[in-house]
Amino acid sequence: MTRLFSILQLRAPLVGLLGVTVMMVVGMRFGFRDWDQGPGAAWLVSLGIPAAALLVALSIFAVALQPQTQLRDMNRMLTGQSWAHWHYDEADWKAANYIEGRREREQRNPYTVPLCAAAVGLVMVAAGAAAGAHGVIVIGVTIAFVALLYLAAVGTALLSHGTLMARGRPRGEVYISSLGVYRRPGGYAALHAFGFRLREVDFVDATNETPAYLRFTVRAKGELWPLTDVVVPPGREEEARALVQRFQTEVLTSR
Repeated sequence: MTRLFSILQLRAPLVGLLGVTVMMVVGMRFGFRDWDQGPGAAWLVSLGIPAAALLVALSIFAVALQPQTQLRDMNRMLTGQSWAHWHYDEADWKAANYIEGRREREQRNPYTVPLCAAAVGLVMVAAGAAAGAHGVIVIGVTIAFVALLYLAAVGTALLSHGTLMARGRPRGEVYISSLGVYRRPGGYAALHAFGFRLREVDFVDATNETPAYLRFTVRAKGELWPLTDVVVPPGREEEARALVQRFQTEVLTSR
């Protein structure tokens, strides 16, 4: 389970599904609080239906995302079968997290979560008013639910970022294969998965402000998106350029 949670593309869906399941349990138990079948039956239904929905959702994700492919790739990396394996000292790891964090910030939309939370709040207020519920109760429940939803959404979004855990240690390492990039600590970013495919691998030269790094770009929803930026440790520039060429000849030309 720990290795499964290392896959960045799975972190947000897994945590999101668990959060939705918990909210379903709480909501259904509240809805069945006066059920004439008794509290035992109410708890059975309130737990059974969300659990069944969770299993169905996990099965769909397993078929669509195929995490077993990423797990096998991580195992191969750790047994010396990666295309590249780079170690970073404290200064280089800090630079690596800065470069990757910059990419994450550039792709983050700060308005998505607040707008979604506000929309859910409006729907809940409208539904409560339509049902004839007391205004104070409706507003109180709505504020509590929206606050919980907002915190859960922010937490879920942060979990999908590899730098969140990577910054927890002063040094790190990166494995690169034809299928993914594995930061330890940080997580595994699949280069090919449901909904996107690797399209470009570029060597970005060092400047006065930033070190050299590799940029992996994928195509998703008809557009190109930077998936991850990997800083090249000092002295490994020629190896990095050769790695780009290997991707060009063995991976990208076949797609």
